[in-house]
Amino acid sequence: MVEKTHKPDYVLSATVGALVAFGLVMIYSASFVEGYNLHNNQYYYLLRQMVGATIGTIGLLVAQRIDYRLWRTYSVHLMIGCLALLVLVLILPASMTEVNNARSWIRLGEGGVFGLFSIQPAELAKLIMVIYFADWLSRRSEKVGNVSYGLIPFAVMLGLVCGLVMLQPDLGTTVVLVMIGGAIYFAAGARVWHVAGALGLAALAFWFLVSVVGWRNARILAFQDPEKYYNTFGFQPTHALYALGSGGFFGQGLGQARQKFQWLPQAHTDTIYAIIGEELGLLGTFAVLVAFALIAYRGYRIAGRAPNPFAALVAVGITSWLVLQALLNLGVTTSLVPFTGLTLPFISYGSTSLYTSMVAMGVLLNISKHTAQYQPEEMSDGPRTKRRPKLAFLDHLAVWRRHGRARLPSFGRSRRLRRR
Repeated sequence: MVEKTHKPDYVLSATVGALVAFGLVMIYSASFVEGYNLHNNQYYYLLRQMVGATIGTIGLLVAQRIDYRLWRTYSVHLMIGCLALLVLVLILPASMTEVNNARSWIRLGEGGVFGLFSIQPAELAKLIMVIYFADWLSRRSEKVGNVSYGLIPFAVMLGLVCGLVMLQPDLGTTVVLVMIGGAIYFAAGARVWHVAGALGLAALAFWFLVSVVGWRNARILAFQDPEKYYNTFGFQPTHALYALGSGGFFGQGLGQARQKFQWLPQAHTDTIYAIIGEELGLLGTFAVLVAFALIAYRGYRIAGRAPNPFAALVAVGITSWLVLQALLNLGVTTSLVPFTGLTLPFISYGSTSLYTSMVAMGVLLNISKHTAQYQPEEMSDGPRTKRRPKLAFLDHLAVWRRHGRARLPSFGRSRRLRRR
């Protein structure tokens, strides 16, 4: 196997570019009514998202050119800064941080499309946590499966970040952070029973939060029977299903959705997938699924061919974050899971979410430039000579290895791969 630097994954970058452009179109379609009613400007949300897309594009291009190993150098500094922002959002005045009864933002300035600067620290925490844990776990190698040196320190740090996010409160982002951490830890070589135990504790914590905190419990009840709680927490999921159901196979046509006319709350953020279904039908929703499936395939393929453990874990973390968050958003919109308030990556309205996701994709694209390539070898077959095909994807991404060892080839190749 020969490692070399080459061009980035253009299929992956083209897919992300298409999703961002498609998102801008759908944000305008889903938000022009609310923009005009609330801000007397039908382009209000579109212009703000275009600012985020511009920042994100610049961030993606810059991150794509920065050697991914530089992020490892500053992983601890980034985590300290992340924790500071998560604490800051809890102690600043509510006027600067609170939106929809959640202290999730840090806002400077008031009003206007360009005059209001705001960031959401919990969104930044996703990327920073990927970099920090990838660095931390890749340095521990065989100690990852040890309870004292691996599981407990990992759980403490993950719990600290998730605890600060829960104090905002933001259960949806907390779930995503747990899934990101779990994916990286599993890929680094965690023992299966460690992962099972962690999932059990997470389920217990989720049940506790749902049972103790009233409004979350109400969302669970509304999830079980939206029609019964139509006037409260069942209103949004009910109208999301109305939107999806009325789209049919080909949809009502771009811009022709009815639910966005003050029926479906947050149509341009949490439930934009429902507007896609209503306007573009099953074809539109399926195209979005295909795009994220392609991101999953290309991302894990990059992880399987990564030149070192740190790069492999970063690729796993970024891919798992974007794909799992997308699946959660789709599950929310289709009432397969309770409402969580998560955005659909690259498509939903939300500047911080957009440019953080695009910077993360830039990091992944930089790793794709350093991936190891398997060179075809000549092999004889009687009088004819043919080339051996490249190894299959699952040979590159050997996630099915057991015995507590690393599940990525960069952590330790199997004998069969070494012979090849």
